[in-house]
Amino acid sequence: MSFPSSAIGLPSSLDYKLPPSLPDSARAYSVNVSPDGITSVTGTANNNAIFVANSTGAFGNFSSQVVSFTIPSGMSDSVFLDPASTSLSFTMQYTTSATAQSVTGGVFNLIGSGASWFDQLVLYSNNTPIETVNQYGLLQNFLLQNTVSQSERNGGISICMGADSNSNNGIDLGAVASTTYRYSFTIPLLSVIGANTDKFFPVGSINNLQLQMTTANLVCLVSHCTAVATTPTIGAITLADFTLNMKYIDVGDMAGALLKQTLVDGKWFLKSQTYTNSTVTIPNASSGAQQLLLQIRNTSVKSLFHTFGATASASSPNGYYDALNISLNTRQCQVGGMFYPNKSINDMSRPSEGYPYLIQSLAQGGGITKAYGTAINRAQYLTNISALAGLNADSGYCVITSGVRTMPTGDDGAFTILAKYPSSFYCGYDLEKSSGILFQGVNTRAQPPFLNLNIGTAVPSTIICQAWGLSDVILAVDINSKSVQAFI
Repeated sequence: MSFPSSAIGLPSSLDYKLPPSLPDSARAYSVNVSPDGITSVTGTANNNAIFVANSTGAFGNFSSQVVSFTIPSGMSDSVFLDPASTSLSFTMQYTTSATAQSVTGGVFNLIGSGASWFDQLVLYSNNTPIETVNQYGLLQNFLLQNTVSQSERNGGISICMGADSNSNNGIDLGAVASTTYRYSFTIPLLSVIGANTDKFFPVGSINNLQLQMTTANLVCLVSHCTAVATTPTIGAITLADFTLNMKYIDVGDMAGALLKQTLVDGKWFLKSQTYTNSTVTIPNASSGAQQLLLQIRNTSVKSLFHTFGATASASSPNGYYDALNISLNTRQCQVGGMFYPNKSINDMSRPSEGYPYLIQSLAQGGGITKAYGTAINRAQYLTNISALAGLNADSGYCVITSGVRTMPTGDDGAFTILAKYPSSFYCGYDLEKSSGILFQGVNTRAQPPFLNLNIGTAVPSTIICQAWGLSDVILAVDINSKSVQAFI
């Protein structure tokens, strides 16, 4: 068979046509917005020992408060927001108190990233919600762990979001007695006005935009040590200096008039995507066949992600941020009569087969090669919450005891402590029909997705399955009424 031929043409490097330009009146400028009401959030003093010998410190509840921002909008149809530049910055401060400290092998970490301090994101227009993202911090940690490499996480991301070269679980926090510590974070927004949209957002054509971020209900800190004599205690944690950072582009009246000529019935139609959360509980001692109904009912679900977590304990010191393998013999996603993938995944016998499906669901048609080089290592992915009969350190799975993994023989032991290297058994399913088209996902409005599981060994505690559906969103912006409507 001869080599296939193609039409004769010129390479793009020989295309000397100048790209289009904006008029001289166009300009770009930064917009930094402070909260409307609450400017700081302070939790109650935990007064817990930071380090507990041969155990993991627990820090209780934080203060769940709504931090609200009014986004400047409605000024002109020629003004747009660049979603790639949208971020949220804030500071974290606490004070330790004690007279002396003696800790052996101690670590004290922020779990995940700065986003762990937020449980929910809601975007409003004219007091009507157009986007809601629940379990926000957990979702951002899921994406962070699975889409960046070690060098990326320990490089630039560590400066603004919080990570250290010797930990996948956020930054090492200070724990010297009688000292006040202050940390600064800047996190991207998983929103239609943030990382989920690749086109300029017509902010000047919309009235009354408001962003609400709800702070976390639980303190997202964890500690561990092997021996301790005297420990400091941690006082109340304060989050303050909240700022919503954005970049606006005014294309000018001439370009704005040209854009208006392209409108359909006086409306912009903007394609974006968002995450819909569903939470399902697996009761203690459950085993065998389980079917979990996910309340994700959208027109076009492109991917589905989920984790299994437990409340903070010796097996799960990071709480729900520990993504645990619950001894799954098989798992599969079902929507109506369709199964994803066609062949069920056996994470106990063939763990390597499940991971590519996760990467495929994240890659969305491209970048799969890069996505394989994530921050997750073998020990984190293969952490099992229950010991099956015959399961031991040499089986390829790591069993947890008192916040420490039993590593396979020959391992250098660098990834034993869960407080530093959390369990990272993440699951994903690609539901796309074809990339690059509108509504390429699966319609789950009439037939919501199920997770079909078979648990080999009874779970030792109540398990929470957190799932998110990545769905297409169409934003219809009416320049006459200056309103926006979301179709999902």
